Amino acid sequence: MDEATLKEIIVLHRGYLDGVPGCKRADLRNASLKGLSAPNAKLHNALLSGADMTGAAFVRGDFSGSDMFGAVLRRANLAGCNFFRADLRGTKFTGARLGGADFREADMRPGDIRDAGMKRTQSVDMSDAVLDKSNFSRANMSHSNLEGASLRNSNLSEAELVAVNLSGADLEGANLELARMKNAVMAGTNLKGASLRGADLEGAVLRNVDVSVCDMKGARLDNCRVFLGIRELKDELKLKVQRHMKWLATDGKDGEQADFSGANLAGIDFQYADLSVAKFTGANLEKCNLGKSFLTMTDFTGTNLAGANFRGSDMRGAILMNADLTATNLADADLGYVNILSTRGDRRVVRFPATLTGANFDRTICTNTNFDGARLDGVSFETAATNGAIFRATDTDDDPETSPQTPTGA
Repeated sequence: MDEATLKEIIVLHRGYLDGVPGCKRADLRNASLKGLSAPNAKLHNALLSGADMTGAAFVRGDFSGSDMFGAVLRRANLAGCNFFRADLRGTKFTGARLGGADFREADMRPGDIRDAGMKRTQSVDMSDAVLDKSNFSRANMSHSNLEGASLRNSNLSEAELVAVNLSGADLEGANLELARMKNAVMAGTNLKGASLRGADLEGAVLRNVDVSVCDMKGARLDNCRVFLGIRELKDELKLKVQRHMKWLATDGKDGEQADFSGANLAGIDFQYADLSVAKFTGANLEKCNLGKSFLTMTDFTGTNLAGANFRGSDMRGAILMNADLTATNLADADLGYVNILSTRGDRRVVRFPATLTGANFDRTICTNTNFDGARLDGVSFETAATNGAIFRATDTDDDPETSPQTPTGA
Protein backbone atom coordinates (compact mmCIF):
# COMPACT_ATOMS: atom_id res chain seq x y z
CA MET A 1 0.00 0.00 0.00
CA ASP A 2 1.21 3.54 -0.78
CA GLU A 3 0.60 6.73 1.20
CA ALA A 4 -2.00 8.08 -1.23
CA THR A 5 -4.16 4.95 -0.81
CA LEU A 6 -3.74 5.09 2.96
CA LYS A 7 -4.76 8.76 3.02
CA GLU A 8 -7.92 7.96 1.05
CA ILE A 9 -8.83 5.17 3.50
CA ILE A 10 -8.32 7.54 6.45
CA VAL A 11 -10.55 10.20 4.82
CA LEU A 12 -13.32 7.65 4.21
CA HIS A 13 -12.98 6.39 7.79
CA ARG A 14 -13.36 9.88 9.19
CA GLY A 15 -16.51 10.29 7.14
CA TYR A 16 -17.74 6.94 8.48
CA LEU A 17 -17.23 8.19 12.03
CA ASP A 18 -19.17 11.36 11.17
CA GLY A 19 -22.02 9.37 9.60
CA VAL A 20 -21.37 10.58 6.05
CA PRO A 21 -23.22 8.40 3.46
CA GLY A 22 -20.95 6.34 1.21
CA CYS A 23 -18.04 6.36 3.62
CA LYS A 24 -16.81 3.20 5.29
CA ARG A 25 -14.85 1.97 8.25
CA ALA A 26 -11.10 1.57 7.74
CA ASP A 27 -10.28 -2.10 7.30
CA LEU A 28 -6.50 -2.47 7.36
CA ARG A 29 -6.38 -5.98 8.76
CA ASN A 30 -3.09 -7.68 7.81
CA ALA A 31 -2.21 -4.71 5.58
CA SER A 32 1.42 -3.74 4.96
CA LEU A 33 1.93 -0.15 6.08
CA LYS A 34 5.69 -0.41 6.42
CA GLY A 35 7.47 2.93 6.43
CA LEU A 36 4.33 4.93 5.58
CA SER A 37 3.70 8.33 7.12
CA ALA A 38 0.28 9.58 8.21
CA PRO A 39 0.59 12.16 11.00
CA ASN A 40 -2.57 13.05 12.95
CA ALA A 41 -4.47 10.14 11.38
CA LYS A 42 -7.98 9.70 12.81
CA LEU A 43 -8.36 5.92 13.06
CA HIS A 44 -10.66 5.65 16.06
CA ASN A 45 -12.34 2.21 16.08
CA ALA A 46 -10.46 1.13 12.94
CA LEU A 47 -9.64 -2.49 12.09
CA LEU A 48 -5.86 -2.94 12.19
CA SER A 49 -5.40 -6.47 13.52
CA GLY A 50 -2.27 -8.07 12.10
CA ALA A 51 -1.23 -4.87 10.28
CA ASP A 52 2.50 -4.43 9.72
CA MET A 53 3.42 -0.84 10.58
CA THR A 54 7.15 -1.41 10.96
CA GLY A 55 9.03 1.89 10.73
CA ALA A 56 5.82 3.83 10.01
CA ALA A 57 5.17 7.36 11.31
CA PHE A 58 1.71 7.98 12.78
CA VAL A 59 2.64 10.83 15.14
CA ARG A 60 -0.31 12.06 17.22
CA GLY A 61 -2.60 9.51 15.58
CA ASP A 62 -5.91 8.49 17.15
CA PHE A 63 -6.18 4.70 17.52
CA SER A 64 -8.58 4.79 20.47
CA GLY A 65 -10.90 1.81 20.56
CA SER A 66 -9.21 0.27 17.53
CA ASP A 67 -8.65 -3.43 16.98
CA MET A 68 -4.86 -3.75 16.71
CA PHE A 69 -4.67 -7.36 17.83
CA GLY A 70 -1.28 -8.83 16.84
CA ALA A 71 -0.22 -5.71 14.90
CA VAL A 72 3.50 -5.09 14.33
CA LEU A 73 4.74 -1.58 15.13
CA ARG A 74 8.46 -2.18 15.46
CA ARG A 75 10.56 1.00 15.33
CA ALA A 76 7.45 3.04 14.46
CA ASN A 77 7.14 6.69 15.45
CA LEU A 78 3.91 6.82 17.46
CA ALA A 79 4.71 9.76 19.73
CA GLY A 80 1.61 11.35 21.22
CA CYS A 81 -0.75 8.68 19.83
CA ASN A 82 -4.04 7.84 21.49
CA PHE A 83 -4.57 4.12 22.25
CA PHE A 84 -7.33 4.63 24.82
CA ARG A 85 -9.21 1.33 25.26
CA ALA A 86 -7.57 -0.10 22.13
CA ASP A 87 -7.20 -3.87 21.70
CA LEU A 88 -3.42 -4.25 21.70
CA ARG A 89 -3.20 -7.91 22.64
CA GLY A 90 -0.06 -9.53 21.26
CA THR A 91 1.10 -6.30 19.62
CA LYS A 92 4.80 -5.71 18.90
CA PHE A 93 6.15 -2.25 19.75
CA THR A 94 9.84 -3.20 19.88
CA GLY A 95 12.02 -0.11 19.62
CA ALA A 96 9.04 2.15 18.87
CA ARG A 97 8.88 5.82 19.86
CA LEU A 98 5.77 6.30 21.97
CA GLY A 99 6.57 9.32 24.11
CA GLY A 100 3.44 10.98 25.46
CA ALA A 101 1.15 8.24 24.16
CA ASP A 102 -2.17 7.50 25.88
CA PHE A 103 -2.66 3.82 26.75
CA ARG A 104 -5.33 4.29 29.40
CA GLU A 105 -7.46 1.17 29.88
CA ALA A 106 -5.90 -0.46 26.81
CA ASP A 107 -5.96 -4.27 26.62
CA MET A 108 -2.31 -5.31 26.38
CA ARG A 109 -2.58 -8.91 27.50
CA PRO A 110 -0.99 -11.80 25.57
CA GLY A 111 -2.95 -12.80 22.47
CA ASP A 112 -3.48 -16.17 20.80
CA ILE A 113 -1.91 -15.87 17.34
CA ARG A 114 -2.44 -18.36 14.53
CA ASP A 115 0.73 -18.80 12.51
CA ALA A 116 1.03 -21.37 9.70
CA GLY A 117 -1.97 -23.21 11.11
CA MET A 118 -0.43 -23.30 14.60
CA LYS A 119 -1.87 -21.50 17.61
CA ARG A 120 0.60 -19.72 19.88
CA THR A 121 0.37 -17.17 22.65
CA GLN A 122 2.16 -13.90 21.97
CA SER A 123 2.81 -11.27 24.63
CA VAL A 124 2.92 -7.56 23.95
CA ASP A 125 6.53 -6.60 23.24
CA MET A 126 7.59 -3.03 24.06
CA SER A 127 11.25 -3.83 24.66
CA ASP A 128 13.59 -0.87 24.08
CA ALA A 129 10.61 1.36 23.26
CA VAL A 130 10.62 5.05 24.21
CA LEU A 131 7.50 5.59 26.33
CA ASP A 132 8.43 8.67 28.34
CA LYS A 133 5.47 10.63 29.75
CA SER A 134 3.01 8.04 28.45
CA ASN A 135 -0.24 7.25 30.23
CA PHE A 136 -0.91 3.57 31.03
CA SER A 137 -3.38 4.21 33.83
CA ARG A 138 -5.57 1.12 34.37
CA ALA A 139 -4.15 -0.54 31.26
CA ASN A 140 -3.89 -4.33 31.34
CA MET A 141 -0.25 -5.06 30.49
CA SER A 142 0.11 -8.41 32.21
CA HIS A 143 2.93 -10.61 30.87
CA SER A 144 4.17 -7.78 28.61
CA ASN A 145 7.86 -7.42 27.76
CA LEU A 146 9.13 -3.92 28.64
CA GLU A 147 12.77 -4.89 28.92
CA GLY A 148 15.04 -1.90 28.36
CA ALA A 149 12.08 0.43 27.72
CA SER A 150 12.19 4.07 28.76
CA LEU A 151 9.15 5.01 30.85
CA ARG A 152 10.40 8.19 32.49
CA ASN A 153 7.64 10.18 34.18
CA SER A 154 5.00 7.82 32.77
CA ASN A 155 1.71 7.10 34.52
CA LEU A 156 1.16 3.41 35.27
CA SER A 157 -1.15 3.93 38.22
CA GLU A 158 -3.58 1.05 38.83
CA ALA A 159 -2.19 -0.75 35.77
CA GLU A 160 -2.28 -4.55 35.57
CA LEU A 161 1.40 -5.53 35.42
CA VAL A 162 1.25 -9.16 36.50
CA ALA A 163 4.42 -11.06 35.51
CA VAL A 164 5.60 -8.11 33.41
CA ASN A 165 9.30 -7.95 32.45
CA LEU A 166 10.76 -4.55 33.37
CA SER A 167 14.39 -5.63 33.44
CA GLY A 168 16.69 -2.77 32.53
CA ALA A 169 13.74 -0.41 32.12
CA ASP A 170 14.01 3.27 33.08
CA LEU A 171 11.10 4.22 35.35
CA GLU A 172 12.59 7.40 36.77
CA GLY A 173 9.80 9.61 38.10
CA ALA A 174 7.11 7.11 37.02
CA ASN A 175 3.79 6.74 38.84
CA LEU A 176 3.14 3.08 39.75
CA GLU A 177 0.74 3.75 42.59
CA LEU A 178 -1.70 0.89 43.23
CA ALA A 179 -0.29 -1.00 40.24
CA ARG A 180 -0.76 -4.77 40.39
CA MET A 181 2.73 -6.17 39.84
CA LYS A 182 2.56 -9.72 41.15
CA ASN A 183 5.51 -11.84 40.00
CA ALA A 184 6.98 -8.94 38.00
CA VAL A 185 10.66 -9.19 37.05
CA MET A 186 12.68 -6.01 37.60
CA ALA A 187 16.39 -6.66 37.19
CA GLY A 188 18.49 -3.52 37.06
CA THR A 189 15.38 -1.32 36.78
CA ASN A 190 15.81 2.38 37.52
CA LEU A 191 13.19 3.53 40.06
CA LYS A 192 14.73 6.87 40.98
CA GLY A 193 11.95 9.20 42.10
CA ALA A 194 9.25 6.66 41.20
CA SER A 195 6.18 6.14 43.36
CA LEU A 196 5.04 2.58 44.11
CA ARG A 197 2.69 3.56 46.92
CA GLY A 198 0.18 0.80 47.55
CA ALA A 199 1.50 -1.28 44.63
CA ASP A 200 1.08 -5.06 44.85
CA LEU A 201 4.56 -6.59 44.43
CA GLU A 202 3.74 -10.03 45.80
CA GLY A 203 6.25 -12.55 44.46
CA ALA A 204 8.09 -9.95 42.38
CA VAL A 205 11.86 -10.09 41.89
CA LEU A 206 13.69 -6.75 42.19
CA ARG A 207 17.28 -7.70 41.54
CA ASN A 208 19.86 -4.91 41.39
CA VAL A 209 17.12 -2.37 42.08
CA ASP A 210 17.86 0.54 44.39
CA VAL A 211 14.64 1.06 46.36
CA SER A 212 16.22 3.72 48.59
CA VAL A 213 15.48 6.27 45.86
CA CYS A 214 11.75 5.55 45.41
CA ASP A 215 8.56 5.67 47.48
CA MET A 216 7.17 2.23 48.40
CA LYS A 217 4.93 3.28 51.29
CA GLY A 218 2.08 0.83 51.72
CA ALA A 219 3.33 -1.50 48.97
CA ARG A 220 2.55 -5.19 49.37
CA LEU A 221 5.82 -7.11 49.49
CA ASP A 222 4.77 -10.68 50.39
CA ASN A 223 7.39 -13.10 49.02
CA CYS A 224 8.97 -10.21 47.12
CA ARG A 225 12.72 -10.49 46.58
CA VAL A 226 13.79 -6.90 47.20
CA PHE A 227 16.83 -5.52 49.03
CA LEU A 228 15.14 -3.23 51.55
CA GLY A 229 18.23 -3.17 53.78
CA ILE A 230 19.93 -0.65 51.49
CA ARG A 231 17.86 2.09 53.14
CA GLU A 232 19.57 1.49 56.49
CA LEU A 233 23.16 1.44 55.23
CA LYS A 234 25.51 4.25 56.15
CA ASP A 235 26.19 6.69 53.31
CA GLU A 236 29.66 5.43 52.36
CA LEU A 237 28.59 1.79 52.35
CA LYS A 238 25.32 2.59 50.55
CA LEU A 239 27.20 4.40 47.79
CA LYS A 240 29.54 1.45 47.31
CA VAL A 241 26.60 -0.97 47.08
CA GLN A 242 24.74 1.34 44.68
CA ARG A 243 27.78 1.57 42.40
CA HIS A 244 28.16 -2.22 42.48
CA MET A 245 24.51 -2.69 41.54
CA LYS A 246 25.00 -0.28 38.64
CA TRP A 247 28.12 -2.18 37.59
CA LEU A 248 26.19 -5.44 37.50
CA ALA A 249 23.16 -3.95 35.74
CA THR A 250 25.29 -2.41 32.97
CA ASP A 251 27.66 -5.36 32.51
CA GLY A 252 30.55 -3.28 33.83
CA LYS A 253 29.95 -0.25 31.60
CA ASP A 254 29.00 1.98 34.54
CA GLY A 255 29.48 1.87 38.30
CA GLU A 256 32.25 -0.09 39.99
CA GLN A 257 32.83 -3.60 41.28
CA ALA A 258 32.59 -3.53 45.08
CA ASP A 259 35.62 -4.41 47.18
CA PHE A 260 34.81 -4.83 50.89
CA SER A 261 38.10 -6.56 51.73
CA GLY A 262 38.97 -6.23 55.41
CA ALA A 263 35.81 -4.25 56.20
CA ASN A 264 33.84 -4.70 59.42
CA LEU A 265 30.26 -5.38 58.27
CA ALA A 266 29.09 -7.43 61.24
CA GLY A 267 25.33 -7.69 61.70
CA ILE A 268 24.34 -5.84 58.50
CA ASP A 269 21.14 -6.82 56.69
CA PHE A 270 21.97 -7.78 53.08
CA GLN A 271 18.91 -9.98 52.58
CA TYR A 272 17.95 -10.23 48.87
CA ALA A 273 20.97 -8.10 47.86
CA ASP A 274 22.84 -8.79 44.62
CA LEU A 275 26.51 -8.84 45.57
CA SER A 276 27.63 -11.22 42.86
CA VAL A 277 31.38 -11.07 42.11
CA ALA A 278 31.93 -8.63 45.01
CA LYS A 279 35.09 -9.05 47.11
CA PHE A 280 34.89 -9.66 50.87
CA THR A 281 38.40 -11.05 51.38
CA GLY A 282 39.28 -11.02 55.09
CA ALA A 283 36.15 -9.05 55.98
CA ASN A 284 34.01 -9.48 59.10
CA LEU A 285 30.43 -10.48 58.23
CA GLU A 286 29.64 -12.12 61.56
CA LYS A 287 25.88 -12.54 62.06
CA CYS A 288 25.08 -10.77 58.78
CA ASN A 289 21.78 -11.54 57.08
CA LEU A 290 22.45 -12.61 53.48
CA GLY A 291 19.37 -14.79 53.16
CA LYS A 292 18.13 -15.36 49.60
CA SER A 293 20.83 -13.08 48.26
CA PHE A 294 22.54 -13.28 44.86
CA LEU A 295 26.18 -14.14 45.54
CA THR A 296 27.36 -15.81 42.35
CA MET A 297 31.18 -16.00 42.27
CA THR A 298 31.48 -13.69 45.28
CA ASP A 299 34.88 -13.87 47.00
CA PHE A 300 34.69 -14.65 50.75
CA THR A 301 38.29 -15.87 51.09
CA GLY A 302 39.33 -15.81 54.76
CA THR A 303 36.10 -14.02 55.73
CA ASN A 304 34.49 -14.27 59.17
CA LEU A 305 30.99 -15.56 58.43
CA ALA A 306 30.29 -17.02 61.86
CA GLY A 307 26.59 -17.00 62.66
CA ALA A 308 25.69 -15.41 59.32
CA ASN A 309 22.48 -16.33 57.47
CA PHE A 310 22.77 -17.52 53.85
CA ARG A 311 19.51 -19.48 53.78
CA GLY A 312 18.25 -19.92 50.21
CA SER A 313 21.04 -17.82 48.67
CA ASP A 314 22.49 -18.31 45.19
CA MET A 315 26.19 -18.91 45.94
CA ARG A 316 27.14 -20.80 42.80
CA GLY A 317 30.84 -20.49 42.12
CA ALA A 318 31.41 -18.55 45.35
CA ILE A 319 34.91 -18.62 46.88
CA LEU A 320 35.00 -19.44 50.61
CA MET A 321 38.58 -20.64 51.00
CA ASN A 322 39.57 -20.67 54.70
CA ALA A 323 36.35 -18.84 55.61
CA ASP A 324 34.94 -19.22 59.12
CA LEU A 325 31.43 -20.66 58.80
CA THR A 326 30.96 -21.55 62.47
CA ALA A 327 27.21 -21.87 63.18
CA THR A 328 26.44 -20.30 59.80
CA ASN A 329 23.08 -21.07 58.20
CA LEU A 330 23.54 -22.41 54.65
CA ALA A 331 20.21 -24.25 54.51
CA ASP A 332 18.73 -24.43 50.99
CA ALA A 333 21.67 -22.42 49.59
CA ASP A 334 23.11 -23.28 46.19
CA LEU A 335 26.88 -23.79 46.37
CA GLY A 336 27.13 -25.68 43.12
CA TYR A 337 28.94 -24.62 39.97
CA VAL A 338 28.14 -21.76 37.61
CA ASN A 339 28.59 -21.91 33.84
CA ILE A 340 30.69 -19.11 32.33
CA LEU A 341 32.04 -18.43 28.87
CA SER A 342 35.63 -19.38 28.16
CA THR A 343 38.09 -16.48 28.00
CA ARG A 344 39.81 -18.08 24.99
CA GLY A 345 37.31 -16.66 22.52
CA ASP A 346 35.98 -20.06 21.47
CA ARG A 347 32.53 -19.48 23.08
CA ARG A 348 33.00 -22.67 25.06
CA VAL A 349 31.11 -22.91 28.35
CA VAL A 350 33.28 -23.64 31.38
CA ARG A 351 32.09 -24.84 34.78
CA PHE A 352 33.25 -22.72 37.70
CA PRO A 353 32.69 -24.61 40.97
CA ALA A 354 32.21 -23.15 44.42
CA THR A 355 35.49 -23.36 46.36
CA LEU A 356 35.37 -24.10 50.09
CA THR A 357 38.90 -25.45 50.57
CA GLY A 358 39.96 -25.18 54.20
CA ALA A 359 36.70 -23.57 55.36
CA ASN A 360 35.50 -24.13 58.94
CA PHE A 361 32.12 -25.91 59.04
CA ASP A 362 31.83 -26.29 62.80
CA ARG A 363 28.11 -26.54 63.65
CA THR A 364 27.20 -25.15 60.24
CA ILE A 365 23.61 -25.74 59.08
CA CYS A 366 23.78 -27.36 55.64
CA THR A 367 20.28 -28.79 55.43
CA ASN A 368 19.30 -29.29 51.75
CA THR A 369 22.38 -27.32 50.66
CA ASN A 370 23.65 -27.98 47.14
CA PHE A 371 27.41 -28.70 47.06
CA ASP A 372 27.28 -30.28 43.59
CA GLY A 373 30.83 -30.16 42.19
CA ALA A 374 32.12 -27.90 45.02
CA ARG A 375 35.79 -28.07 46.00
CA LEU A 376 35.83 -29.31 49.59
CA ASP A 377 39.48 -30.21 50.21
CA GLY A 378 40.29 -30.10 53.92
CA VAL A 379 36.66 -29.51 54.92
CA SER A 380 35.12 -31.47 57.79
CA PHE A 381 31.35 -31.79 58.16
CA GLU A 382 31.65 -33.82 61.37
CA THR A 383 29.67 -31.33 63.49
CA ALA A 384 27.62 -29.82 60.66
CA ALA A 385 23.96 -30.61 59.93
CA THR A 386 23.90 -32.08 56.41
CA ASN A 387 20.43 -33.64 56.14
CA GLY A 388 19.36 -33.56 52.48
CA ALA A 389 22.61 -31.92 51.34
CA ILE A 390 23.83 -32.77 47.84
CA PHE A 391 27.47 -33.74 47.39
CA ARG A 392 29.27 -34.72 44.21
CA ALA A 393 33.00 -34.70 43.52
CA THR A 394 34.46 -31.97 41.32
CA ASP A 395 35.30 -32.95 37.77
CA THR A 396 38.54 -31.02 37.32
CA ASP A 397 38.36 -31.40 33.53
CA ASP A 398 35.35 -29.08 33.51
CA ASP A 399 37.48 -26.14 34.60
CA PRO A 400 40.81 -26.27 32.80
CA GLU A 401 41.56 -22.57 32.61
CA THR A 402 40.01 -20.76 35.56
CA SER A 403 41.46 -20.66 39.05
CA PRO A 404 39.22 -20.03 42.10
CA GLN A 405 41.11 -16.86 42.94
CA THR A 406 40.34 -15.22 39.59
CA PRO A 407 36.63 -15.46 38.66
CA THR A 408 37.17 -14.25 35.09
CA GLY A 409 34.20 -13.96 32.75
CA ALA A 410 31.36 -13.63 35.25
